[in-house]
Amino acid sequence: MARFGIFCLPMKSHMNLFLTLAHALRTNGHHITFFAISNLRDQILGAGFDFCLVEPRSSPIGTLGKMINEMAARGNVGSMKLQMQFDYLRFQGILEQGPSAVREARIDTMIVDQAEACSGSVADVCTLPWVSVCNGLALNREPQIPPYFTPWSYRPTLVATLRNELAYTVSNLVARPLSKLINQYRKQWRLKPYERMDDSFSSLAQVCQQPKEFDFPRKHLPPHFHYVGPIRSGEATKIDFPWEQLNGKPLIYASLGTLVNHHPALFRMIAQACEGLDAQLVISEGGNEVTALPHLPGAPLVFKVVPQFELLSKAALTITHSGLNTVLESLTHGVPLLALPITFEQPAIASRIVWTHTGEMLSPRRATASSIRGLIKTLLHDISYRRSAQKMKAALSVLNGIRSATQIIERVAETGQPALREAS
Repeated sequence: MARFGIFCLPMKSHMNLFLTLAHALRTNGHHITFFAISNLRDQILGAGFDFCLVEPRSSPIGTLGKMINEMAARGNVGSMKLQMQFDYLRFQGILEQGPSAVREARIDTMIVDQAEACSGSVADVCTLPWVSVCNGLALNREPQIPPYFTPWSYRPTLVATLRNELAYTVSNLVARPLSKLINQYRKQWRLKPYERMDDSFSSLAQVCQQPKEFDFPRKHLPPHFHYVGPIRSGEATKIDFPWEQLNGKPLIYASLGTLVNHHPALFRMIAQACEGLDAQLVISEGGNEVTALPHLPGAPLVFKVVPQFELLSKAALTITHSGLNTVLESLTHGVPLLALPITFEQPAIASRIVWTHTGEMLSPRRATASSIRGLIKTLLHDISYRRSAQKMKAALSVLNGIRSATQIIERVAETGQPALREAS
Protein backbone atom coordinates (compact mmCIF):
# COMPACT_ATOMS: atom_id res chain seq x y z
CA MET A 1 0.00 0.00 0.00
CA ALA A 2 1.10 3.56 -0.70
CA ARG A 3 2.11 6.34 1.67
CA PHE A 4 0.41 9.44 0.28
CA GLY A 5 1.37 13.01 1.11
CA ILE A 6 -1.27 15.69 0.54
CA PHE A 7 -0.63 19.38 -0.06
CA CYS A 8 -3.73 21.54 -0.57
CA LEU A 9 -4.99 25.09 -0.12
CA PRO A 10 -6.01 25.54 3.53
CA MET A 11 -9.49 26.77 2.60
CA LYS A 12 -12.66 25.00 3.72
CA SER A 13 -13.90 23.81 0.32
CA HIS A 14 -10.44 22.54 -0.65
CA MET A 15 -9.98 20.77 2.67
CA ASN A 16 -13.39 19.12 2.38
CA LEU A 17 -12.47 17.65 -1.01
CA PHE A 18 -9.01 16.44 0.02
CA LEU A 19 -10.31 14.96 3.27
CA THR A 20 -12.91 13.08 1.23
CA LEU A 21 -10.16 11.74 -1.02
CA ALA A 22 -8.03 10.85 1.99
CA HIS A 23 -10.87 8.87 3.61
CA ALA A 24 -11.42 6.90 0.38
CA LEU A 25 -7.71 6.11 0.03
CA ARG A 26 -7.45 5.08 3.69
CA THR A 27 -10.41 2.75 3.21
CA ASN A 28 -8.36 1.07 0.48
CA GLY A 29 -5.52 0.53 2.93
CA HIS A 30 -3.25 3.48 2.19
CA HIS A 31 -1.49 5.75 4.70
CA ILE A 32 -2.15 9.51 4.51
CA THR A 33 -0.16 12.50 5.77
CA PHE A 34 -1.32 16.10 5.35
CA PHE A 35 1.32 18.82 5.10
CA ALA A 36 -0.51 21.92 6.27
CA ILE A 37 -0.63 25.07 8.38
CA SER A 38 -1.20 25.11 12.14
CA ASN A 39 -4.90 26.04 12.18
CA LEU A 40 -5.72 22.77 10.36
CA ARG A 41 -3.93 20.54 12.87
CA ASP A 42 -7.00 19.66 14.96
CA GLN A 43 -9.21 19.02 11.92
CA ILE A 44 -6.67 16.71 10.29
CA LEU A 45 -5.73 14.81 13.45
CA GLY A 46 -9.41 14.60 14.40
CA ALA A 47 -10.10 12.91 11.06
CA GLY A 48 -7.45 10.31 11.92
CA PHE A 49 -4.71 11.39 9.51
CA ASP A 50 -1.08 12.27 10.17
CA PHE A 51 -0.31 15.99 10.30
CA CYS A 52 2.98 17.68 9.44
CA LEU A 53 3.33 21.42 10.06
CA VAL A 54 4.60 23.43 7.09
CA GLU A 55 4.72 27.18 7.72
CA PRO A 56 7.32 29.84 6.83
CA ARG A 57 10.06 30.41 9.38
CA SER A 58 9.81 34.15 8.67
CA SER A 59 6.43 34.48 10.43
CA PRO A 60 5.09 33.42 13.84
CA ILE A 61 3.15 30.15 13.88
CA GLY A 62 -0.54 30.88 13.26
CA THR A 63 0.03 33.91 11.02
CA LEU A 64 -1.43 32.20 7.96
CA GLY A 65 -4.54 31.08 9.85
CA LYS A 66 -5.15 34.67 10.97
CA MET A 67 -4.80 35.85 7.37
CA ILE A 68 -7.50 33.38 6.24
CA ASN A 69 -9.88 34.80 8.85
CA GLU A 70 -9.07 38.33 7.74
CA MET A 71 -9.90 37.47 4.11
CA ALA A 72 -13.45 36.68 5.19
CA ALA A 73 -13.97 40.26 6.37
CA ARG A 74 -12.49 41.96 3.31
CA GLY A 75 -14.13 42.89 0.05
CA ASN A 76 -13.34 41.55 -3.41
CA VAL A 77 -10.12 43.48 -4.13
CA GLY A 78 -8.92 43.42 -0.54
CA SER A 79 -9.34 39.66 -0.23
CA MET A 80 -7.42 39.03 -3.47
CA LYS A 81 -4.55 41.32 -2.41
CA LEU A 82 -4.33 39.58 0.94
CA GLN A 83 -4.39 36.18 -0.77
CA MET A 84 -1.32 37.15 -2.81
CA GLN A 85 0.56 37.90 0.42
CA PHE A 86 -0.81 34.73 1.97
CA ASP A 87 0.26 32.61 -1.01
CA TYR A 88 3.79 34.03 -0.98
CA LEU A 89 4.27 33.20 2.70
CA ARG A 90 2.70 29.75 2.30
CA PHE A 91 4.84 28.97 -0.76
CA GLN A 92 7.91 30.00 1.22
CA GLY A 93 7.04 27.53 3.95
CA ILE A 94 6.33 24.69 1.53
CA LEU A 95 9.50 25.21 -0.49
CA GLU A 96 11.69 25.70 2.60
CA GLN A 97 10.42 22.77 4.61
CA GLY A 98 8.49 20.54 2.23
CA PRO A 99 11.29 18.33 0.87
CA SER A 100 12.74 17.40 4.26
CA ALA A 101 9.26 16.91 5.76
CA VAL A 102 8.19 14.62 2.90
CA ARG A 103 11.36 12.54 3.15
CA GLU A 104 11.05 12.26 6.92
CA ALA A 105 7.44 11.07 6.58
CA ARG A 106 8.62 8.42 4.05
CA ILE A 107 6.05 9.53 1.48
CA ASP A 108 6.13 7.62 -1.82
CA THR A 109 3.37 9.44 -3.79
CA MET A 110 2.11 13.01 -3.54
CA ILE A 111 -1.33 14.50 -4.17
CA VAL A 112 -1.22 18.22 -4.88
CA ASP A 113 -3.90 20.89 -5.20
CA GLN A 114 -3.79 22.18 -8.80
CA ALA A 115 -4.21 25.69 -7.41
CA GLU A 116 -1.03 25.31 -5.33
CA ALA A 117 1.68 25.92 -7.91
CA CYS A 118 4.66 25.23 -5.68
CA SER A 119 4.04 21.80 -4.19
CA GLY A 120 4.70 19.79 -7.34
CA SER A 121 8.28 21.06 -7.14
CA VAL A 122 8.61 19.36 -3.76
CA ALA A 123 7.59 16.08 -5.40
CA ASP A 124 10.04 16.70 -8.23
CA VAL A 125 13.04 17.32 -5.97
CA CYS A 126 12.09 14.24 -3.94
CA THR A 127 11.73 12.28 -7.24
CA LEU A 128 8.23 11.14 -6.33
CA PRO A 129 5.24 10.50 -8.61
CA TRP A 130 2.46 12.99 -8.03
CA VAL A 131 -1.08 13.84 -9.09
CA SER A 132 -2.73 17.26 -9.50
CA VAL A 133 -6.28 17.50 -8.15
CA CYS A 134 -8.45 20.48 -9.06
CA ASN A 135 -11.13 21.54 -6.58
CA GLY A 136 -12.54 24.27 -8.84
CA LEU A 137 -12.43 25.10 -12.52
CA ALA A 138 -9.68 23.49 -14.57
CA LEU A 139 -6.80 25.97 -14.59
CA ASN A 140 -5.28 24.62 -17.82
CA ARG A 141 -4.82 27.48 -20.25
CA GLU A 142 -5.97 27.60 -23.85
CA PRO A 143 -6.09 30.70 -26.09
CA GLN A 144 -9.84 30.44 -26.68
CA ILE A 145 -10.75 29.68 -23.05
CA PRO A 146 -11.26 32.86 -20.96
CA PRO A 147 -9.08 33.06 -17.83
CA TYR A 148 -10.55 31.51 -14.69
CA PHE A 149 -10.81 34.92 -12.96
CA THR A 150 -13.00 36.59 -15.62
CA PRO A 151 -16.78 36.53 -16.24
CA TRP A 152 -16.27 36.22 -20.00
CA SER A 153 -18.12 33.67 -22.05
CA TYR A 154 -16.63 31.43 -24.71
CA ARG A 155 -16.31 33.06 -28.12
CA PRO A 156 -13.95 31.42 -30.64
CA THR A 157 -13.19 34.71 -32.41
CA LEU A 158 -9.90 36.50 -33.00
CA VAL A 159 -10.91 39.48 -30.86
CA ALA A 160 -11.95 37.28 -27.93
CA THR A 161 -8.76 35.20 -28.24
CA LEU A 162 -6.59 38.34 -28.16
CA ARG A 163 -8.56 39.58 -25.14
CA ASN A 164 -7.91 36.26 -23.37
CA GLU A 165 -4.20 36.37 -24.18
CA LEU A 166 -3.93 39.90 -22.80
CA ALA A 167 -5.63 38.83 -19.57
CA TYR A 168 -3.30 35.85 -19.25
CA THR A 169 -0.32 38.18 -19.70
CA VAL A 170 -1.58 40.49 -16.96
CA SER A 171 -2.13 37.45 -14.73
CA ASN A 172 1.47 36.36 -15.32
CA LEU A 173 2.70 39.80 -14.27
CA VAL A 174 0.64 39.76 -11.08
CA ALA A 175 1.88 36.27 -10.22
CA ARG A 176 5.52 37.04 -11.09
CA PRO A 177 6.70 37.17 -7.42
CA LEU A 178 5.30 33.66 -6.86
CA SER A 179 6.79 32.33 -10.10
CA LYS A 180 10.16 33.87 -9.25
CA LEU A 181 10.10 32.30 -5.79
CA ILE A 182 9.29 28.84 -7.17
CA ASN A 183 11.98 29.05 -9.85
CA GLN A 184 14.59 30.18 -7.32
CA TYR A 185 14.11 26.87 -5.52
CA ARG A 186 13.87 24.86 -8.75
CA LYS A 187 17.21 26.34 -9.87
CA GLN A 188 18.73 25.54 -6.47
CA TRP A 189 17.43 21.98 -6.83
CA ARG A 190 18.71 21.74 -10.44
CA LEU A 191 15.20 21.34 -11.83
CA LYS A 192 13.98 22.85 -15.08
CA PRO A 193 12.31 26.22 -14.37
CA TYR A 194 8.61 26.73 -14.92
CA GLU A 195 7.94 28.80 -18.02
CA ARG A 196 4.14 28.85 -17.82
CA MET A 197 1.42 28.05 -15.32
CA ASP A 198 0.62 24.65 -16.82
CA ASP A 199 4.19 23.50 -16.06
CA SER A 200 3.17 23.34 -12.39
CA PHE A 201 0.55 20.64 -13.10
CA SER A 202 1.39 16.95 -12.90
CA SER A 203 2.71 15.20 -16.00
CA LEU A 204 1.28 11.89 -14.73
CA ALA A 205 -2.37 12.69 -13.92
CA GLN A 206 -4.56 15.75 -13.55
CA VAL A 207 -7.92 15.13 -11.87
CA CYS A 208 -10.70 17.73 -12.00
CA GLN A 209 -14.07 17.53 -10.25
CA GLN A 210 -15.53 19.93 -12.81
CA PRO A 211 -17.59 17.86 -15.27
CA LYS A 212 -16.81 18.14 -18.96
CA GLU A 213 -20.43 19.17 -19.56
CA PHE A 214 -19.86 22.21 -17.31
CA ASP A 215 -16.87 23.57 -19.22
CA PHE A 216 -16.34 25.52 -22.39
CA PRO A 217 -15.24 23.51 -25.46
CA ARG A 218 -11.66 22.37 -24.86
CA LYS A 219 -9.19 21.40 -27.58
CA HIS A 220 -5.79 21.13 -25.92
CA LEU A 221 -6.11 19.26 -22.64
CA PRO A 222 -3.24 16.80 -22.04
CA PRO A 223 -4.03 13.06 -22.43
CA HIS A 224 -3.58 12.55 -18.68
CA PHE A 225 -6.27 15.12 -17.78
CA HIS A 226 -9.48 13.66 -16.33
CA TYR A 227 -12.89 15.25 -15.77
CA VAL A 228 -14.26 13.01 -13.00
CA GLY A 229 -17.25 14.92 -11.63
CA PRO A 230 -18.07 15.95 -8.05
CA ILE A 231 -15.76 14.42 -5.47
CA ARG A 232 -17.95 13.75 -2.45
CA SER A 233 -18.42 10.81 -0.12
CA GLY A 234 -22.13 10.24 -0.68
CA GLU A 235 -22.74 10.06 3.06
CA ALA A 236 -25.51 12.15 4.61
CA THR A 237 -24.37 15.41 6.21
CA LYS A 238 -24.37 15.22 10.01
CA ILE A 239 -26.00 18.60 10.63
CA ASP A 240 -29.28 19.00 12.48
CA PHE A 241 -31.98 20.86 10.59
CA PRO A 242 -35.61 21.67 11.48
CA TRP A 243 -37.20 20.10 8.43
CA GLU A 244 -40.64 20.66 9.95
CA GLN A 245 -40.19 24.42 9.38
CA LEU A 246 -40.33 24.01 5.61
CA ASN A 247 -43.83 25.01 4.53
CA GLY A 248 -44.11 23.17 1.22
CA LYS A 249 -43.84 26.27 -0.96
CA PRO A 250 -41.11 26.40 -3.66
CA LEU A 251 -37.84 26.52 -1.73
CA ILE A 252 -35.25 29.17 -2.60
CA TYR A 253 -31.87 28.37 -1.07
CA ALA A 254 -29.31 31.20 -0.69
CA SER A 255 -25.65 30.81 0.25
CA LEU A 256 -22.67 33.10 -0.34
CA GLY A 257 -19.98 30.61 0.59
CA THR A 258 -17.70 30.02 3.56
CA LEU A 259 -14.71 32.35 2.98
CA VAL A 260 -15.39 35.82 1.57
CA ASN A 261 -18.99 35.90 2.68
CA HIS A 262 -19.24 39.09 4.73
CA HIS A 263 -22.05 40.58 2.67
CA PRO A 264 -25.03 41.37 4.94
CA ALA A 265 -26.29 44.00 2.47
CA LEU A 266 -26.44 41.39 -0.29
CA PHE A 267 -28.28 38.93 1.95
CA ARG A 268 -30.74 41.71 2.79
CA MET A 269 -31.33 42.41 -0.91
CA ILE A 270 -31.98 38.72 -1.50
CA ALA A 271 -34.50 38.69 1.35
CA GLN A 272 -36.20 41.82 0.01
CA ALA A 273 -36.35 40.26 -3.45
CA CYS A 274 -38.08 37.15 -2.10
CA GLU A 275 -40.50 38.99 0.19
CA GLY A 276 -44.06 38.47 -0.95
CA LEU A 277 -43.22 35.72 -3.45
CA ASP A 278 -45.10 32.44 -3.23
CA ALA A 279 -41.89 30.77 -2.08
CA GLN A 280 -39.84 30.12 1.06
CA LEU A 281 -36.31 31.50 1.43
CA VAL A 282 -33.70 29.57 3.42
CA ILE A 283 -30.35 31.29 4.00
CA SER A 284 -27.06 29.70 5.04
CA GLU A 285 -24.59 32.17 6.55
CA GLY A 286 -21.66 29.86 5.79
CA GLY A 287 -20.63 29.14 9.37
CA ASN A 288 -18.64 32.36 9.67
CA GLU A 289 -19.10 34.60 12.69
CA VAL A 290 -18.58 37.83 10.72
CA THR A 291 -21.87 37.50 8.84
CA ALA A 292 -24.22 37.61 11.89
CA LEU A 293 -27.34 38.61 9.97
CA PRO A 294 -29.95 40.80 11.68
CA HIS A 295 -33.71 40.40 11.16
CA LEU A 296 -34.41 40.24 7.42
CA PRO A 297 -37.50 41.18 5.37
CA GLY A 298 -39.98 38.38 4.78
CA ALA A 299 -38.82 36.37 7.80
CA PRO A 300 -36.64 33.85 5.90
CA LEU A 301 -35.18 30.86 7.71
CA VAL A 302 -31.57 31.75 8.54
CA PHE A 303 -28.97 29.26 9.74
CA LYS A 304 -25.23 29.41 10.33
CA VAL A 305 -24.79 26.05 8.58
CA VAL A 306 -27.21 23.66 6.88
CA PRO A 307 -27.09 20.12 5.44
CA GLN A 308 -26.70 21.70 2.01
CA PHE A 309 -26.76 18.63 -0.22
CA GLU A 310 -29.89 17.24 1.41
CA LEU A 311 -31.61 20.65 1.45
CA LEU A 312 -30.95 21.16 -2.26
CA SER A 313 -32.93 18.01 -3.01
CA LYS A 314 -36.01 20.03 -2.00
CA ALA A 315 -35.02 23.33 -3.69
CA ALA A 316 -36.60 25.06 -6.67
CA LEU A 317 -33.79 27.62 -7.04
CA THR A 318 -30.32 28.25 -5.64
CA ILE A 319 -28.96 31.78 -5.17
CA THR A 320 -25.20 31.43 -4.91
CA HIS A 321 -21.83 33.18 -4.95
CA SER A 322 -20.90 30.58 -7.59
CA GLY A 323 -18.60 28.39 -5.57
CA LEU A 324 -18.18 25.22 -7.61
CA ASN A 325 -19.22 22.87 -4.81
CA THR A 326 -22.57 24.62 -4.32
CA VAL A 327 -23.09 24.84 -8.09
CA LEU A 328 -22.40 21.14 -8.67
CA GLU A 329 -24.53 20.07 -5.71
CA SER A 330 -27.41 22.14 -7.09
CA LEU A 331 -27.02 20.69 -10.58
CA THR A 332 -26.77 17.18 -9.14
CA HIS A 333 -30.36 17.76 -8.04
CA GLY A 334 -31.35 19.53 -11.27
CA VAL A 335 -31.82 22.88 -9.53
CA PRO A 336 -31.37 26.12 -11.59
CA LEU A 337 -29.11 28.85 -10.22
CA LEU A 338 -28.96 32.60 -9.82
CA ALA A 339 -25.26 33.45 -9.66
CA LEU A 340 -24.01 36.48 -7.71
CA PRO A 341 -20.23 36.00 -8.12
CA ILE A 342 -18.11 37.85 -5.58
CA THR A 343 -14.40 37.07 -6.08
CA PHE A 344 -11.67 34.63 -7.17
CA GLU A 345 -12.93 32.18 -9.86
CA GLN A 346 -16.60 32.73 -9.08
CA PRO A 347 -17.29 35.01 -12.10
CA ALA A 348 -15.91 32.32 -14.43
CA ILE A 349 -18.08 29.65 -12.82
CA ALA A 350 -21.08 31.98 -13.21
CA SER A 351 -20.27 32.42 -16.91
CA ARG A 352 -20.50 28.64 -17.31
CA ILE A 353 -23.89 28.66 -15.59
CA VAL A 354 -25.08 31.09 -18.26
CA TRP A 355 -23.30 29.13 -21.03
CA THR A 356 -25.11 25.91 -20.07
CA HIS A 357 -28.43 27.78 -19.61
CA THR A 358 -28.72 26.33 -16.12
CA GLY A 359 -29.19 29.79 -14.65
CA GLU A 360 -28.43 33.49 -14.86
CA MET A 361 -25.68 35.78 -13.55
CA LEU A 362 -25.91 39.19 -11.90
CA SER A 363 -22.98 41.24 -10.63
CA PRO A 364 -23.40 42.02 -6.91
CA ARG A 365 -22.10 45.53 -7.59
CA ARG A 366 -25.05 46.20 -9.89
CA ALA A 367 -27.61 44.12 -8.04
CA THR A 368 -30.75 45.58 -6.51
CA ALA A 369 -33.64 43.89 -4.78
CA SER A 370 -35.71 44.61 -7.88
CA SER A 371 -33.20 43.11 -10.34
CA ILE A 372 -32.73 40.02 -8.17
CA ARG A 373 -36.49 39.62 -7.86
CA GLY A 374 -36.92 39.82 -11.63
CA LEU A 375 -34.38 37.07 -12.23
CA ILE A 376 -35.86 34.89 -9.50
CA LYS A 377 -39.26 35.09 -11.21
CA THR A 378 -37.69 34.27 -14.59
CA LEU A 379 -35.78 31.29 -13.24
CA LEU A 380 -38.79 29.92 -11.36
CA HIS A 381 -41.25 30.27 -14.23
CA ASP A 382 -39.19 29.73 -17.41
CA ILE A 383 -39.12 25.95 -17.68
CA SER A 384 -36.12 26.00 -20.06
CA TYR A 385 -33.70 26.63 -17.15
CA ARG A 386 -34.97 23.64 -15.19
CA ARG A 387 -34.79 21.48 -18.33
CA SER A 388 -31.14 22.45 -18.79
CA ALA A 389 -30.44 21.80 -15.11
CA GLN A 390 -32.14 18.40 -15.42
CA LYS A 391 -29.91 17.56 -18.41
CA MET A 392 -26.89 18.42 -16.28
CA LYS A 393 -28.32 16.24 -13.50
CA ALA A 394 -28.50 13.33 -15.95
CA ALA A 395 -24.88 13.89 -17.03
CA LEU A 396 -23.70 14.01 -13.41
CA SER A 397 -25.69 10.92 -12.42
CA VAL A 398 -23.40 8.62 -14.43
CA LEU A 399 -20.23 10.01 -12.83
CA ASN A 400 -18.62 8.77 -9.65
CA GLY A 401 -15.99 11.38 -8.92
CA ILE A 402 -14.59 9.90 -5.74
CA ARG A 403 -14.20 6.41 -7.23
CA SER A 404 -12.66 7.70 -10.47
CA ALA A 405 -10.25 10.03 -8.69
CA THR A 406 -9.16 7.30 -6.29
CA GLN A 407 -8.53 4.82 -9.11
CA ILE A 408 -6.45 7.33 -11.08
CA ILE A 409 -4.36 8.25 -8.04
CA GLU A 410 -3.79 4.59 -7.15
CA ARG A 411 -2.76 3.81 -10.74
CA VAL A 412 -0.08 6.52 -10.61
CA ALA A 413 1.12 5.32 -7.20
CA GLU A 414 1.38 1.73 -8.44
CA THR A 415 3.02 2.33 -11.81
CA GLY A 416 4.72 5.73 -11.62
CA GLN A 417 3.51 6.20 -15.19
CA PRO A 418 0.99 8.61 -16.76
CA ALA A 419 -2.66 7.65 -16.22
CA LEU A 420 -4.18 8.34 -19.63
CA ARG A 421 -7.89 8.91 -20.10
CA GLU A 422 -9.85 6.62 -22.35
CA ALA A 423 -10.55 7.88 -25.86
CA SER A 424 -14.04 9.38 -26.14
